[in-house]
Amino acid sequence: MDNQQDIGLYLHIPFCLSKCSYCDFFSIVTGNEGLKRRYITALIKEMEIYRQKKKDISLSTIYLGGGTPTILDGIQINEIISSCFSNFQITGNKKMEITIEANPGTIEIEKSKILLQSGINRLSIGAQSLDNRVLKKIGRVHTKEDFLASYNAAREAGFSNINIDLMFGLPGQSMAGFEKTLTGIIKLKPEHISLYGLSIESGTPLELLIAAGKIKLPSDDLSNDLFVMAIELLKEHNYEHYEISNFALPGKRSIHNQIYWNDKSYLGLGAGATSYLDNKRYHNYQDLEQYIELLNYGILPVEYQEILSMRERMSEKIILKLRMMEGLDKNDFFNQFKTSVEHVFGKELYTLKEQGLLAENKTRYLLTKKGISLANNVFTEFID
Repeated sequence: MDNQQDIGLYLHIPFCLSKCSYCDFFSIVTGNEGLKRRYITALIKEMEIYRQKKKDISLSTIYLGGGTPTILDGIQINEIISSCFSNFQITGNKKMEITIEANPGTIEIEKSKILLQSGINRLSIGAQSLDNRVLKKIGRVHTKEDFLASYNAAREAGFSNINIDLMFGLPGQSMAGFEKTLTGIIKLKPEHISLYGLSIESGTPLELLIAAGKIKLPSDDLSNDLFVMAIELLKEHNYEHYEISNFALPGKRSIHNQIYWNDKSYLGLGAGATSYLDNKRYHNYQDLEQYIELLNYGILPVEYQEILSMRERMSEKIILKLRMMEGLDKNDFFNQFKTSVEHVFGKELYTLKEQGLLAENKTRYLLTKKGISLANNVFTEFID
């Protein structure tokens, strides 16, 4: 390992008020305060073990995801952030980006103030839609009004860096309805907007509802049209499309998420979290009781680790960099792997260019407009 390794820290808070019908992230619905307390204690213990084990780690960002991290109270969140500062070195002297995910209805002015005082300076709110009918169909428990109340409370408390998550391709979503949602969000002037297409994950309640014919999704063509319309509308309002699903006002890109897309190291703590350090990927146990019990005994809750092969690392590099609008830098690839990307993936690159999904210039490969809409088809080419 290098003498000093700057990494992003991800903390998984798995608790939710309710489970959305499309969600396959590891999360549990609970109001059990005792369980939350035990989990926080275990999470802090995990930090302490890594402090001893990886003395050369320095944090460049912190990100609390879930689940719904803001289901915890402000004092609990402050305790977690304080533990990050006491257990890890911090990169540089400048104020680092510290993000917390929040669902509407779980933050108000006083809680927002406590979050800011703890050091959190970026908020990511899961709005998904401003259409109450659509929100109900996907099992969201909040309304448009709940979202606006939370957003305004965060602004009033002093948050000056807010991301809003939106989804397209949702049941009951029309072009006019989605445009109305987008226009409503743009008027709020959030610094960042994340825009995700609905994917039907195996075993989710939404998959069962669709299979039973109780819910109908927009066609693939309509979903693609929604995405293309959103790209154009956001561009008109000065949002830079810098990653397939992410748009930012100038200077407001997500620093933490760029760690993932730029294929850099990160440490994931919490049940079900994943880490990527020294070309190894570590996966924590998802089982909450097992996670807590192992840490009670001072044992890291790593279920298994993968040492990525050279080809797997190359594939990941290509896929992650193509997600970014800057694309894959040929020299960067060569410097890392001591071979050209064409030497390893020449056939795949040629095929994708012929299909109009990939463009090439002297220094880079980039997704075309068509390639952005069909990105998964592109990425599949690089997976064995």
